[in-house]
Amino acid sequence: MSTILIIDDDAQLNLMLKSAFELKGYTVDTACNGIQAKSLYQKSSYDVIITDIIMPEGDGFEVILDLRRMGMSDRTIAISGGGRTSAEDYLVTAQHFNVAAVFNKPLDLPLLRNKVDEIIKAHS
Repeated sequence: MSTILIIDDDAQLNLMLKSAFELKGYTVDTACNGIQAKSLYQKSSYDVIITDIIMPEGDGFEVILDLRRMGMSDRTIAISGGGRTSAEDYLVTAQHFNVAAVFNKPLDLPLLRNKVDEIIKAHS
């Protein structure tokens, strides 16, 4: 069974995504910040990691750089609703770190699910 880690400081978004992917048969863990996420991905293996960019206590860029060092950037999806600047600015920066995909919030769930399936198939 494939595993996904969802990292976002929005608890409702984490719950919605967790439920949506569990309904498709995935095992899903969630984290509310980069520090919590790091403790998870250092202990467990994930097929796909979905991370928000702007979060307290370890932002998404820190997560992406860490995953890149681990050779996991091609399994990482960056999401953002913006912050001090537009979501596009953050997502363009994330693309420079070779993430598999970027998505603006609000998320297009069918497109996100298709991208997750594509990443998993590419690494099977």
